[in-house]
Amino acid sequence: MNDDSEHPDLSSRKYPVREDMAYQLKVWRFERLGWYLLVLLMLLGLAGLFSRGLLSSREVRSEDGRVSVEYEMFHRNGSTNSMKISVSGAPESTIELQLAGEMLEGFSIETLQPEPVHARSSDQGIRLGVQTDTQGQANLFITLRGDGLGLFRSRIVLPGTRDMKLNQFIFP
Repeated sequence: MNDDSEHPDLSSRKYPVREDMAYQLKVWRFERLGWYLLVLLMLLGLAGLFSRGLLSSREVRSEDGRVSVEYEMFHRNGSTNSMKISVSGAPESTIELQLAGEMLEGFSIETLQPEPVHARSSDQGIRLGVQTDTQGQANLFITLRGDGLGLFRSRIVLPGTRDMKLNQFIFP
């Protein structure tokens, strides 16, 4: 096999155009690296790095299993994403959840389905009363619109359980 440096096309020429092939080879390597990074960025985007997808979808559960939250970790500023909060408690009762932390600083709540029995703001966040069904289950579907930029740390609080921590990142 021939060494590439011995190939006549890879040697610098002065006629008809002055060339610096050593520099040109460095430029080609840099371009190739750029293409690899671009493909990697595209694959990460398809996998959900910048919004919905495998890398973004999260499900967290409380230690006692009374609360579970399905949400997207990565958001784009101005886009909407859904969050599902499932709680269990006594049948036909009202359970009070609290959305606390930085969630309301980085997100606007577009919709709450079903509508909570009551909603109150507090200095820690917002408290929502959710009605359970005959089996003691309740689901709350929230549509969030990203209004901030950066990392936002939030908590879902159900009295009698540990706080569930959510980390969400909003891209520009």
